[in-house]
Amino acid sequence: MIRKAASKFLILAAVTLASGAVAVNCSKKSDKDDIGSVGLALVLPGGGIVNTVSYSINTTPPITGTIDVSAAGTTTATALVSGLAPGSYIVTMNAMGTNPTQTCMGSAPFTVVAGQTATAMVILQCSQTHTNGSVAINGRFDQCPFITSVSSTSLQGVVGGPAINIGAVVSELDPGDTVSYNWTANPTGIGTIGAQAASSTFTCTAAGGTQLSLAVSDGICGDSLTNVLPITCIGGGTAGAGGSGTAGAGGSAGTGGSGTAGAGGSAGAGGSAGTGGTAGTGGTGGTAGTGGCVETNPPAALLASCTACLNLNMNPVTDGCCGIQTTDPTGFGLCQAASACMRAGGPPVGLCNVGGDVTTCFCGSNVASCDTTPNGPCLAQETAAASRNVMTMMTDPVPATPPQVQARIGDPVYALGRAGNIQTIAGAFCAVECGF
Repeated sequence: MIRKAASKFLILAAVTLASGAVAVNCSKKSDKDDIGSVGLALVLPGGGIVNTVSYSINTTPPITGTIDVSAAGTTTATALVSGLAPGSYIVTMNAMGTNPTQTCMGSAPFTVVAGQTATAMVILQCSQTHTNGSVAINGRFDQCPFITSVSSTSLQGVVGGPAINIGAVVSELDPGDTVSYNWTANPTGIGTIGAQAASSTFTCTAAGGTQLSLAVSDGICGDSLTNVLPITCIGGGTAGAGGSGTAGAGGSAGTGGSGTAGAGGSAGAGGSAGTGGTAGTGGTGGTAGTGGCVETNPPAALLASCTACLNLNMNPVTDGCCGIQTTDPTGFGLCQAASACMRAGGPPVGLCNVGGDVTTCFCGSNVASCDTTPNGPCLAQETAAASRNVMTMMTDPVPATPPQVQARIGDPVYALGRAGNIQTIAGAFCAVECGF
């Protein structure tokens, strides 16, 4: 007989065994047995409903069967199996529920005696399959590397010239972490990057401008700086041919001497012809050419002294116009125009470059109100140069405003910044040599 029990032992089943034909009671009990159990069903914990109960007796071959307990009011599962030879057996029963995660199974031994009916009482133990899993969370902290600084020995290189040394200082607080470095250039094709390490190099292979970026990582997280090093590559200068010397003029022949006749004497001897002059020596070779680029437009007589002084005090990466002559011809022209105006500045010459201070070149007499009403002699030239970015080689769609012009006067990213820097150096350090 099967009936409700505690949650651990849900179903108690009885299998009655006797000799004779096999008989199976598949659904309901007798009316007498149903008293007090009408409407009950075999319900598993959690709401699962048992529809069938199967059994198997360990004979050879096994005797099996299925008991239907799905009808309303069914509370038992019984079966009568006959025809068994005397001996000891084991019957196993399984309950098939509608919830696939629940299974019920039990077994019991019994002994068959000839001419008698044995009873096997089976307790079906129900268990539920685990359908959910779990996770053990084990978190740890990782200190991401941080780029403290980047450096470059120069922001300008020469195609075919020596490499520029670049480097970075990175803070990594986790002991044992290895930091990887990734230097990149945008656009590519201007030069080549050396080792991907804290210290590396950049070698110019073509004229133009590029921006170097750096990304670092410890394998989990990292840091990056984009377009942090602007590099300008210029073509290698070709030495100008030396001027040929002019041959010296030949010496003129000496005039013959005339003798005075003596009284009664013989005529004086004629003078000997003068010797020819020696030929002039050939001219010495000319100095190396500068490609026609001259900073600050000094008078011709001061070109050598001005250039020498500027070379001692300037940085070609940030100062002057010649460094962008090949990389940005448009920016070069705007830079030269602004520089020439700052030098001249209207009458008298050098009026707006006072000891390297070129403020009045743009602001004029309205220094206090320069943000709104500048009236300097170089207003147009400086505004145009301030609107040109020589690194991106792009001109602002709208002319620079007065505050922008003043902010960019020393910024080498703009044509105006390079012009302002060279004029400041010329006026402050090379005033005599450059004729200020």
